[in-house]
Amino acid sequence: MIKRNRLLNRPPKSLEERYFSEIRPQLYENHAHHHQYGVRKGTTLAEHLDSACQFILTVSRIAEVPENKRPLLLAATAVHDLNKLDPQERKVKTLARNKDFLREQLEKGCVLPFVATEDDFELVRKLIERHSGHNVSDGARFLPEDPNIERWAAMLTAADLFDLGIPDEKRFRKLETELTVAFDRSCKLFRVRLCEDKGYITALLLGACEEVLQKYGLHSLAIFPDGELFEGEALPNVDLTKEIAAVWQSKIDQVFGNNIERLVRPTKDGIKVTQQAIQQNIDEVLVNVEALLEKKKASYKSEKIAKDVTKWGDAAGTEALKKAAELGLIPVSNSEEFAISEGLKAAYLSYREAGLSPKEVWDKIATHTGISEQQRIAIEPFNGQYGRPLFAAKAAVKGIDGIKEALKESFQLRTESTQTSEEIEVSEEIVAAVNRMVNLPFAIRLNGANDLNAYVEANPRQRCSLGFTSTDIDELISDNMPPGTKVQAFSNRLPGGISAEPKRQADSIAALAYQLMAVGANFPAVKKQDPLYLHFSLPKGACPEFLRIWRDYIDELVATNAEGGPVAADELQLYRDGILKFTANKVVGFALPKRREFVHSNIVTPIGWGDANASLALLKSLRLGLEISLSLDIGFPFTLSSNLEVELFNDIYGRVEGIPAALQPLLGSGQYQQRQDAEKILERLRCIGKLAISVASIQKADDCLYDLSRACVRPIELYYVLIRWALREQDEPNFRLVWSRISIPLNTLLNLMPSNENTLLTQYLKESAAIASEAKLWGSSRDKRTSLVEPFAKFTAAVRSHKSYMDLDLMFAALVQQYHTRLDRIREHGVKKTKYEQIKRYYAVLRKLYEEVYQSRPEKLLADQKTLEAAYLFFFEEADALLKSKPNNESVEATTSL
Repeated sequence: MIKRNRLLNRPPKSLEERYFSEIRPQLYENHAHHHQYGVRKGTTLAEHLDSACQFILTVSRIAEVPENKRPLLLAATAVHDLNKLDPQERKVKTLARNKDFLREQLEKGCVLPFVATEDDFELVRKLIERHSGHNVSDGARFLPEDPNIERWAAMLTAADLFDLGIPDEKRFRKLETELTVAFDRSCKLFRVRLCEDKGYITALLLGACEEVLQKYGLHSLAIFPDGELFEGEALPNVDLTKEIAAVWQSKIDQVFGNNIERLVRPTKDGIKVTQQAIQQNIDEVLVNVEALLEKKKASYKSEKIAKDVTKWGDAAGTEALKKAAELGLIPVSNSEEFAISEGLKAAYLSYREAGLSPKEVWDKIATHTGISEQQRIAIEPFNGQYGRPLFAAKAAVKGIDGIKEALKESFQLRTESTQTSEEIEVSEEIVAAVNRMVNLPFAIRLNGANDLNAYVEANPRQRCSLGFTSTDIDELISDNMPPGTKVQAFSNRLPGGISAEPKRQADSIAALAYQLMAVGANFPAVKKQDPLYLHFSLPKGACPEFLRIWRDYIDELVATNAEGGPVAADELQLYRDGILKFTANKVVGFALPKRREFVHSNIVTPIGWGDANASLALLKSLRLGLEISLSLDIGFPFTLSSNLEVELFNDIYGRVEGIPAALQPLLGSGQYQQRQDAEKILERLRCIGKLAISVASIQKADDCLYDLSRACVRPIELYYVLIRWALREQDEPNFRLVWSRISIPLNTLLNLMPSNENTLLTQYLKESAAIASEAKLWGSSRDKRTSLVEPFAKFTAAVRSHKSYMDLDLMFAALVQQYHTRLDRIREHGVKKTKYEQIKRYYAVLRKLYEEVYQSRPEKLLADQKTLEAAYLFFFEEADALLKSKPNNESVEATTSL
């Protein structure tokens, strides 16, 4: 089994956290390769035990099992299939009563610390023995026992049945029967299913469903990639679609409300604050209002203000102007007073939004800003919105502070008036989207015919660029659409067309989903390339606590970048040690969600890689996705795609969309049915990463990684890529040292690659290199690359100069004689006759290579010359290291001379 990371490194605080950080990883280490049969075919024992443990954690919390008993239920569940844990496959009852065996299995499952006393052991034994449907078969039935044992045994039975591979209808009936006993009340199950997943907006919809259903007494029992399973004493008998749509709408509004600067707007009528803004952060709203007042101050123009003063003064009349002047109500005359007047106008507009009359508004403004009662009466003739602020600015002695207090009170009044509203207005579009996106058991409406008609009858110029064609189509510019969205009608390129950029048509919900992603994810400030999207999904039947723990982990990652940008992995630690350590980054990395509620059954995580090409971005994204997906304490299915929307999956572990042909030998088909398939791909990518960091600097590791990945089309070319990078990074590389670094990951990678036609080629190259190492067949220096490959280079040179009419026997005989002469000339004491036989044997192997692999065709061999020389060099270093590791190693020549 490959080494897997653990992501949850903080000390566990609850039983659930302890399960996911300590117990669950042990289950997968012990039983990940123990496959099951029958109705559970296709799953491993680890997956079954994990599913049962998560289920028991949820059910025991809903049933309010005492906190000192819940760990015992978890311990019994973690080892409940004792017969599958026993090599002899004895019966559960026999094994449960074997205390030594039971203790051993509890210890292997990391749950033995929960079972501290003899009574604890007895309770665990009873639960395990009774979970499989057996009656009480020992003397305990004649003795008084805790009546809760029957309920707890029913919980364990339900947990065991939860992942049965049978139709849902039949499985749910079995679960309802057991849970009725466990909860000591009626229990009904129903499942909310997603029809499509659009990222954050879908997560908010599931959150709205959960919120509404909990209000009706239902509990979340388990989470699936395509929805959620709920249980309750009775199912709702009313259509809750509109109520869910209202909550969903409010959640969407709250997200966009976080962009306060967009919701506090300067207009020709004054500064207006939207309802969405005050629902989010009142302090932030006041900061934005104050900033806008500073801008107003900077834009003060005395001529324009004089015209406004004259206009609204004349409207009030001469008598009103005279009385106002006597009380110090003098018109605005400088930038400071103009800013105060705009602040008074903003407070007036906000109070009016709360439903107050103009008189009530100015009574409150006067109280907060220090305007006296006489002055308040004197400005009554002036226009409440435009005239009074211009004449009351000097009288507002509390200045900006008084205006801020007035704004705060107005915000509070507006919030209260919203909360007392009995019914929220929801658009028909949102209600229709709920019906379309989620399958609710109390609202089954088939609108397929309407959707088909909308598609058939749509004007070709209004076909959707995003989403499906419906009656709710928006025309949007490129900034409000996903990167790369195609344009359907190029009106700006037609005679008489508009000069602006072409518009893109989009289904309104699909466009809203992308805009929600653009606002809600921590994208880098500079976007240099379209992102890839990693779609993670909680495993089938995950407990709601798992969702909370996953959200906590995402929050911790987001906090890594205090400035709110992306989070990137430390590539040196990742490639060299396989360790995931995240750091803040400004340009590349994960654009994690800003809100917890964006994470539900699925999470969409955009990943940006700056200027990296698409293939390299795919490789790096997949490596990170697999490291997280296959982690022992989090691990879940994934999809890597360039699309925000992907098909919901339940039957496969992982999927990669858009793998180029050059990377398919390394990454496979992109459909990873089982966890083991994904493990194999991760191991290959880990080997590639170690090779890249071994021969290239960290600054150039990505380029080397890309070259190595492409070379996997023909694995023997890996040797040439490695030697080329070693020579590129160092003038005189030590190939013995290079081989010591790359040998393990390279051989591991080659063993993981599918068998290929180069097996015979590799065999002959290794055999010739072994002979050369043993007989010391190299040139004038042992430490130079050209010298080490000299005998092989003589062979390729002979092939290059060989004429078709010449006999191969002659060519190889000449090779042997010439190289023997060469060694005799360059060696200090010459060479013996034995060396001639070794050279002859060496070139005999290369002749087999030439004839059997290349069919004696010189053009084919010469096309591979550089690749063959690189592979030969590394095979030589491998053979030399093996030779030196043998005991009593002595040179062949020394033995011969004796």
